[in-house]
Amino acid sequence: MGDKGDMMGSVVAEVQEELRTFFETKANTNGNENENENEEEVLLGKLCGVVCDVGMKMERSRRLDQGDIAVQLAPVCARVKTNPVHGAKVISEFIMTHLNSLSADERKGKLVQKVACAGPYLNIFLSRPMMYKRVVEQVLEMGARYGFTEAWKGKRVLVEHTSSNPNAPLHIGNLRNVMIGAHTARLIESAGADVKQHFYVNDLGAQIGLTAFGYNRVYNLIKPTMKIDHWIGSMYAIMNTLVELQKVEVDIGKLADACDAGTEGADAFRDGLVAKASGADKKKGIEEYIGIFRELRDREGYEVLFKTVVQEMRDEKDIKKGGAMLNLAYERQDPEAIRIFRKMVIDCLSGVQETLETYNVRHDAFDFESELGWEGSNTAFLDIMKNTSYFVPQTQSNDKGVPEGAYLNMQQFIVDQKLPQGKKGYMKPYPNLYVLRPDGSTLYTFRDIVYSFKKAHQSDLILNVICSEQDLAQQKVSLAMYMMNPELLGRQYHLQYDLVKLKTGKMSGRRGRYLLADDLYAQLKEEIRKKMAQKYEERGDKVSQEFFDQVTHEVSTAAMKYALLACTCSTQISFDIAKITDFEDASAPFILYNSTRLSSLIRKFEGLVEKGVSKDLPDLSQIDWSVVDNHMEWEMLMEFVLGFPSLLKLAACPALPKPPQNPEFGVHKVCDFLNMFTRKLSSYYGPRGVRILPHRSQETITDEQQTALHARIYLCKAFRQVIDNGLDKLFIKPLRKM
Repeated sequence: MGDKGDMMGSVVAEVQEELRTFFETKANTNGNENENENEEEVLLGKLCGVVCDVGMKMERSRRLDQGDIAVQLAPVCARVKTNPVHGAKVISEFIMTHLNSLSADERKGKLVQKVACAGPYLNIFLSRPMMYKRVVEQVLEMGARYGFTEAWKGKRVLVEHTSSNPNAPLHIGNLRNVMIGAHTARLIESAGADVKQHFYVNDLGAQIGLTAFGYNRVYNLIKPTMKIDHWIGSMYAIMNTLVELQKVEVDIGKLADACDAGTEGADAFRDGLVAKASGADKKKGIEEYIGIFRELRDREGYEVLFKTVVQEMRDEKDIKKGGAMLNLAYERQDPEAIRIFRKMVIDCLSGVQETLETYNVRHDAFDFESELGWEGSNTAFLDIMKNTSYFVPQTQSNDKGVPEGAYLNMQQFIVDQKLPQGKKGYMKPYPNLYVLRPDGSTLYTFRDIVYSFKKAHQSDLILNVICSEQDLAQQKVSLAMYMMNPELLGRQYHLQYDLVKLKTGKMSGRRGRYLLADDLYAQLKEEIRKKMAQKYEERGDKVSQEFFDQVTHEVSTAAMKYALLACTCSTQISFDIAKITDFEDASAPFILYNSTRLSSLIRKFEGLVEKGVSKDLPDLSQIDWSVVDNHMEWEMLMEFVLGFPSLLKLAACPALPKPPQNPEFGVHKVCDFLNMFTRKLSSYYGPRGVRILPHRSQETITDEQQTALHARIYLCKAFRQVIDNGLDKLFIKPLRKM
């Protein structure tokens, strides 16, 4: 019935059909009354007629002790103008009369076993043996595919994420971008869409040119002393500091010599420059950037690189100009500039990819910003843009007498198109969208528009994972797409997220201050290793070094992923290493530890089979599900196993609103689901839960125990499969031992 993956939908459809056969016997759809019928019978006929005509809205009950499916009867009763409480009573009594009239075999074959009214609601109780059989069979049959639906089947979705600057390593903010993008892609794939993950390589611009300028001068002189992307990021921090020093007229060579002479010499050199400087801003700049220079000079691991870069640049009169000229040559496809840029960019991306592979993330395509210009896309698109009535050309003297770049008059476009402004609409007045500098060169936003059109040709829906600070810029790009082609309205959305904040200080690539993804992973792994070593020691377990290294790696990466995905995108994250590595709190270690207990339980059962204490599992079709009678098991089946496909669908397929509103993908929902499920499981096989395996002292198992054991082992396999599938959406590897 419909989407095979949507089990809850199939259950509801079958319940509707079973009840419909009852209602059709009494339905009065034309409203004519039989003079032999009393008022209650007339009302029942009308209610049954409405139900046959429009159906009843059903959903899984939130209180499974009161019913498995809840039906809100107020809409049905409103159509016949009767009190919904009374209407619910009439309908429930009618259904129960029909159910009680069935033979035992007929009733056993029905999914609906009982109904009861509760105010304006109708609560439906399902056949538990029938539900256990169907759900467990489907979970184990579909395996890793369980949870997949066809909600977005046929839709092509392009998720652009990571897209960090190719002159620096990934920091913790970048890593949140990665996790949100990769997880969203997995979610949407589970809804049947064809999803591609793209990395937009911003290989143009002043900071890239500046880094390449320094990289080219020193690469053949020294060997990298750290991971290549870290080394290139350090290069940028040093080069940027030298540029800032030149802006405040500090001689780099003399500063280097003063620092080599010792602390007193460096202080005296700084104080002398500050005393001679005119203006507070210049004095502040001298103090600030000499301080950064000395900080970088003394930083561990920077010694060789810093000394070499400074030596190469001490006689450069205008370092900024050198970087800009190299950037311009690259943009103009100069072969030597291409060699320099691409070598540096690819080196940096290789280091970034190494970090991404730590977390099992890979992109389908790397799109280079430079190639938009080389292939002629920028020029062709600019010609189209210039022909719109909203394009205002650049000028060397605007009405204020200063040069101004070309822009699109977005406010006029919004007014002409009668787009909403104010609350939930576009801001008013809306700022211009600048696309060209006064000299006619393109701005980054213009190139982003061109790239967006390119993505639109490859997909039906584009999701740009970019921090919330870029919301206005992203909004402008989408609005420009609509201006250029009205069919692209709502084709591109900004999947925004809040930044990750440090508890002290600020991250700054220009100053070489990061909370690096690699460094944080090392901290996490060290903490995980300590805690797991302690657990093994307390349990008296002896494991191989290879096993220990593998497990601690998987748990460490899982802890990072969970921490970055466990809250909504709009929530700001502040890292707490102790919390995210806690085996008892809401964390990946907690989920993995409790999920491995299922595997341990299944292994122990297999051990009983080997010893001859238990019979091996029969075919699933032979299981007697009537013996599974614990309410906790029923709750887990209904809430978590049956509810898993609906959860994924809800997280992956939000409503796509009219711009400028953005959809809200539930990136935190799988984390919440796994946390709640494993907590329930922890209680299930805990001291107050259900005894699944016989007591270790038992040498034989009764037939009754054997029947229940087989059913519960299959049930636990289904539980484990759902948890595995949830972890897979977080690209976390399930562990069988821990």
